[in-house]
Amino acid sequence: MAQKRNQDEHIEVLRVGEGPALREDEIDGWHGLDLACAAADPGKDRQDGSARNRTAAVLRASGPGGRTRRWFARDAAGEIAGSAWLRLPDLEGTGQPARFGISVHPERRRQGVATALLAVVRTEAAADGRGALGATAGAGTDGEQALAAWGFTPGTQLVQLRLDVNGCDQQALRATVPADLATAYAQARNAVGDVTGEGLELMRSPWDEARVRDAAEDYAAEGDAQLTVAALYPDEQGHEVVAGYSEVVLPGGVGPVALQSDTAVVHAHRGRGLGLWVKAAMLQWLLGAHPEVETVVTHCAESNRHMIAINEQLGFEPIGWKRDFRQSLA
Repeated sequence: MAQKRNQDEHIEVLRVGEGPALREDEIDGWHGLDLACAAADPGKDRQDGSARNRTAAVLRASGPGGRTRRWFARDAAGEIAGSAWLRLPDLEGTGQPARFGISVHPERRRQGVATALLAVVRTEAAADGRGALGATAGAGTDGEQALAAWGFTPGTQLVQLRLDVNGCDQQALRATVPADLATAYAQARNAVGDVTGEGLELMRSPWDEARVRDAAEDYAAEGDAQLTVAALYPDEQGHEVVAGYSEVVLPGGVGPVALQSDTAVVHAHRGRGLGLWVKAAMLQWLLGAHPEVETVVTHCAESNRHMIAINEQLGFEPIGWKRDFRQSLA
């Protein structure tokens, strides 16, 4: 394993295995750290902390359009003090920075663990030819304070919203995107970049048919369920194409928490209420097909007031904020 030692803090950073090289004890270690952090950080994006099998699936999955590398930080006694992941997009010509995340055990914070992990992340990203690093942290969290202290520049602020599904319409509405609409769906997904706000769109990679299919396969590999509702219209040749869509992901394939992912409407079809329609149709389908779901959580750029208003009209309420950060490696 590649390793780096922080002599002052007695921290050793070790690379986590990938694919067949991933060990069971590494899965246990990653899952245990996730549970400890979830218990200490109420706002952490964590749905079912008891599902070790999902942790294993996520660690084993390659992910669409890129590679993910991971590390543990261990103390002198060999105990796991923290972890880090680094996402390296393979898509060409996008100018996308590498993305990363760091978790530190609640009992080992402010002891140099995160700094040791960041040093390895920076070195690995620079060695891979990346020009910048990007990360997201919750407002007022240790992560936000650390990114600011490390010199990362704040960018787009995201509003976190949550819907309590009690009282929502339980009527099932099953709708899918036909396989032959993958290209049109990819074009609609690219419409999200029109409204994300300056800074955040630079973190996005463009979508094409192959990436749409890869993303669906990756969700399946991780054991998640992906639900998509699309609004269709005939183009000049009479072919059905996507005017807008809404996507929800069920971590582990089952509730109680669902993640509302992207919702977007192609520019030419905005101003007709399609955004509200596809999100409402998605909720009807989700609650009909998955009655175990209790809450739906989503994030939206604070500058995207139109989508925030749609969410609030459907019953979502703001519960917190996150901010995107970026730093050049040049």
